[in-house]
Amino acid sequence: MKDIKRKRLEAKGWKIGSAAEFLKLSPEESSYIELKIALSKNLQRCRREKNLTQEQLARMLKSSQSRVAICLSVHC
Repeated sequence: MKDIKRKRLEAKGWKIGSAAEFLKLSPEESSYIELKIALSKNLQRCRREKNLTQEQLARMLKSSQSRVAICLSVHC
């Protein structure tokens, strides 16, 4: 967030912080979420590089398209 916007929001009474602070996550929980996001981004990148649809990837993994969509949408 840009400093100007942050200062304007704080002047109006908004408190600015991270998702981890808001959710009161431990450092371990924060790391776990960051790892899941990184894995999701990497899987999505690999799928696109191989020109696979979510349905094709799901078949390869013996899973469902909806489960693949959920796994790939973590960071969206």
